[in-house]
Amino acid sequence: MTDQELTPGGALDFSQASPARTYNALLKGRTAYAADREAADKVLAMAPDAQLVARENFRFAGRAAAWAVAEFGIGQAADIGVGVLDADIELPSVEDCVRQVDPEARVVAFDNDPVVLAHARSGRSYGRVLHGDVTDLDTVFGNPELGDALDLSAPLLVVLAAVLHFVAEPAAVMAELGRRLAPGSVVVLSHATTTDTETRRVAGMTKAYDNASSHIRFRPEEEIVGLVDGWDLVDPPGLCDVAEWGLPEPHDGQVGEHVRVVGLVAVRPDHHGQGRKR
Repeated sequence: MTDQELTPGGALDFSQASPARTYNALLKGRTAYAADREAADKVLAMAPDAQLVARENFRFAGRAAAWAVAEFGIGQAADIGVGVLDADIELPSVEDCVRQVDPEARVVAFDNDPVVLAHARSGRSYGRVLHGDVTDLDTVFGNPELGDALDLSAPLLVVLAAVLHFVAEPAAVMAELGRRLAPGSVVVLSHATTTDTETRRVAGMTKAYDNASSHIRFRPEEEIVGLVDGWDLVDPPGLCDVAEWGLPEPHDGQVGEHVRVVGLVAVRPDHHGQGRKR
């Protein structure tokens, strides 16, 4: 939860768009308010395919997470910045996808949007959702409600789907994850990119979030793949459009024409620089 999302009296402030609720609006979900829908409309005005790309990003997160659990035998996952998944949005969550591979897997989701947390407490959201801010990982891994649900001495799957482009210093987040996670841990990451996206569209979509609780930052592909320096990038497929990320064969989803979101999967190596490679 951020101070920007609360009024001085502590009530929720719905006059300001939030990334989670704006994303929900792009997915045509119900848990969005006027400011969120206005921001989503501005995004769509600049990139009419943004709704398609949002759905492909959601599918990528679940598909890549399920693959990582199957490939590396990881039995626990943290979905950070989970957002809202309304019941009428017919998309499988990360938890759904992971549990299809390993029904006994422990999956905990985190978000700092108070509406996301309220949605989860009402029973309208999947699984267990706790307060946590990706820019302060103590609020995630040190959350007192977490208990022993996640074991940081063992490999952990971390999903950061469409999260780091709302962070001013994503390299610091990835460095901190690298310090905290056990060797063999896996990160699933997606991020909006300036590469092969028209400058005017990037500017327009960036402006759509001017009054939101967090601002979006498009980054070039080289900077995005650089976020996993020190990790073992799973390549193929490497960094690619979220719609195309798939193993063992390339996925055949629809790639956006006006806005690009790219994704990758990377493995945390041991202290000698050796990760578990494919």
